[in-house]
Amino acid sequence: MYRKLFLVIPFLVLPLLRFTAAAQTLSRKDSLYQRLDKLPPNIEKVNTYLLLGEALVPDSLQKAEKVMKAALALSIQLGYHQGVADFTLYYMYLTDLRGEYMKGLYLLQQAEKIYYQIKDTNGIINVHNFMGNEYQQVSNFKAAADQYLAALEIADSRGDSLQSNAIITNLASVFIQLGDYHKGLEYAQKAYQFAAHRKGKRRQAAAYSILGVSQAKLKRYEEAAANYRRVIQLGRELGDSTLVLDGTINLASLLSEQGEHEGSIALFQQAMAITKAYPAPDYLINIHLGYGNELFKSGKYHLAETYIDKAISLSKAYLAGDELRKSYLVASDLKAATGRPAQALALRKQYEKLHDSLMGNTTRSSVQQLESRYATARQEKNLAEKKLQVANMHLELHRKNRWILFGIAGFILLMIPAIIYWLKLQHRHRLQLQQLQTMEAERTVQVLEAMMQGEERERTRLAKDLHDGVGGLLSAVKLHFSALRHERPYLKEDAGFLHAMSMLDDAVVEVRKTAHNLMPEILSRVGLSEALGFYCRNVSHSRRLQITYESTGQVKRYNASFELSVYRIVQELINNIIKHSRATAALVQLMQEEHTLSITVEDNGIGFQHQPELHQGMGLRNLYSRIKALNGNLDIDASAGRGTTAYIAFNIIPMQLAK
Repeated sequence: MYRKLFLVIPFLVLPLLRFTAAAQTLSRKDSLYQRLDKLPPNIEKVNTYLLLGEALVPDSLQKAEKVMKAALALSIQLGYHQGVADFTLYYMYLTDLRGEYMKGLYLLQQAEKIYYQIKDTNGIINVHNFMGNEYQQVSNFKAAADQYLAALEIADSRGDSLQSNAIITNLASVFIQLGDYHKGLEYAQKAYQFAAHRKGKRRQAAAYSILGVSQAKLKRYEEAAANYRRVIQLGRELGDSTLVLDGTINLASLLSEQGEHEGSIALFQQAMAITKAYPAPDYLINIHLGYGNELFKSGKYHLAETYIDKAISLSKAYLAGDELRKSYLVASDLKAATGRPAQALALRKQYEKLHDSLMGNTTRSSVQQLESRYATARQEKNLAEKKLQVANMHLELHRKNRWILFGIAGFILLMIPAIIYWLKLQHRHRLQLQQLQTMEAERTVQVLEAMMQGEERERTRLAKDLHDGVGGLLSAVKLHFSALRHERPYLKEDAGFLHAMSMLDDAVVEVRKTAHNLMPEILSRVGLSEALGFYCRNVSHSRRLQITYESTGQVKRYNASFELSVYRIVQELINNIIKHSRATAALVQLMQEEHTLSITVEDNGIGFQHQPELHQGMGLRNLYSRIKALNGNLDIDASAGRGTTAYIAFNIIPMQLAK
């Protein structure tokens, strides 16, 4: 319920959307109208149109849309590309108020292309941050985090702490949604420290809100409640209804979690009254969901179902995936409480399916409990029907014995087509399940390939920069020093100068090694086996780590993407040895046996027992996923005192051999 209540838009091009009397006074609108009448068709008129459109939101949405589209038309007429992109950043407020998040996302993607083309850094930061907000609105948390991090990287490179703080607040919300509450609290505290230092009330309100949410998730209820009340107070001081709504809904949810249902219901009713003047769909969804949940807990099932149904309807209409997931869960509990186990089971399955797609690591225990309850009810019903049938049969037996035989024969004849029909349904279900599994596997492979392509493009860029940039510069320095040695003969005997030249030679060699490791051109020339051998020899250092490479069997050439994937997997395992194992020796073995390509990577390091955080690390999970997508298996043995051994086996039958 928290995601839509604390998204922050940085003060870059536009101010926050709000109901602030001072920001949208009649005199300001009149002044902008008068300026428009006096201006010729130029860039200043475009910007004035956009400012007027902003001033008309949210009181006059139709007028605001008309004015903003006039700015777009004039920008196109003038060939003013930045005006076209800026129009999107203003117009997205209208799409969000209407719940048209995918439309807003599409417009932002077009604006992104323009900002990159005209190299407007400020606009690039804005558009990445806004795209992150839109992705969060539709519960695509991975994409949202990617956009926020892209914006944060650029903002940090410019030293713009104001922009960075707003993005950090949004990142905190993503971590909270994904269940990493400690990381969310860490980002929230950074946002709070910045807001306290700058003493801006609106920034302070946003920081208090996200800080309260992270504290609530960590069961620090008193601190969370105090921060929510601060948000409400600041909203009233600023005349900003959105801040009052944020604090009120969050505080109501906190009271609900503590079992104070009467206080929670009263706060949800206050929030509902505010939305009569501000009918934003995201707030309405959360209010209906929270209020319906409280009515359910209070035993008012019929009224609760009305509000939960509204929450489900609005969530579907506005693609609010996280709210839809939670609404399904409450609706399932409602159906179960009112004696409708079949409907409860259907809703719980919808909840689990949506939960898996949004959060991952799904547990099926709740569904199994509902299925058990539903199966029990169905068995009791069947048992009652069978008892009735037996009674009827006994009654008929007392009348005429022959009707028993007719009844049994008729029953058997009825059951045969039913069983056949049931078997057909089961077969169809199995086929559909296999198709879904196949599609999921194909989608996983596509995602991994896209990720790898992105990684390879970045590696290639870095390798080129190292080789052509840093390597070229070091070579130039070496050439200059060599010239100095000839011009000044006494340097030939200078120990310090000779030592510097030696260090410069080592630096040139290391840069070239790093560039070649990042962009393994040798892989396409000589194949996987020779490329891995070259890499192991290149990485091996006599004073730190000695890597022995062995190849057994005739290793064939494969599809280029498969060879590159295997190369990167081995590279990742060796990097883990260098970073974590404290090993002095390692062995890499590559073996080709009929339809199996196996790889063994082992070291004499400390193993995983001394580093428990590596067992569930993201890097290890990514390795398992990538290997599985390539039709392979990974086994890791990390026995104490015996180092670590990783064994990988690929089934190469479905792999297309390189021609």
